[in-house]
Amino acid sequence: MSLETMIGSLSRDEKLAAMDLIWRDLATDSQPFASPEWHERVVADRLKTPAAGRALPLAEAKAEIKEAIDARRASG
Repeated sequence: MSLETMIGSLSRDEKLAAMDLIWRDLATDSQPFASPEWHERVVADRLKTPAAGRALPLAEAKAEIKEAIDARRASG
């Protein structure tokens, strides 16, 4: 059975759980990852024209993101 077929047979919740497991595994991988070329262009463009809305200090933004992630994990 191919990986694509296995993934296709999973429920939505199982797919989300699999994505979370894969993400956590990749996050602990010590091998360097080179960003694709287009990424630098996107980042540069976003820095030139930031999205509207409130700007947060980095520490506060990280805390807000962590809260959202923790809440999602708790509900899943």
